[in-house]
Amino acid sequence: MRWGDFVIIAAVLLAAAALAVFLAMQAAGDRLYAEIWKDGELTQRVALTPDTRETIDLDGHNTIVLDGLTARMAGADCRDQVCVRTGTLSRAGQAAVCLPNRVVLKLVGEKNEVDAIVS
Repeated sequence: MRWGDFVIIAAVLLAAAALAVFLAMQAAGDRLYAEIWKDGELTQRVALTPDTRETIDLDGHNTIVLDGLTARMAGADCRDQVCVRTGTLSRAGQAAVCLPNRVVLKLVGEKNEVDAIVS
């Protein structure tokens, strides 16, 4: 291997690290919300805090459990159960989708940005 090979390897590793940091910052936020979409419409948006304890029943078809800073699709009456087997969602950008019932549970992060400081 020549020194140019090491330069190329270092450049690729640096680019990969920069991309990882960028994607992590995009998904992270000061606040975490669970959004529940049914038939393409936002039906509920719940702020997740360490004290959040809520079970949401969607017309008997899907059951969503919000527990602290996590959310999961606990039950569904569809045949494949892919949404239930998705497991617990804990980071912004993750989602559980029930295609037969057209339900989407996703976690969204939101930054708390300061517009102005008044003294």
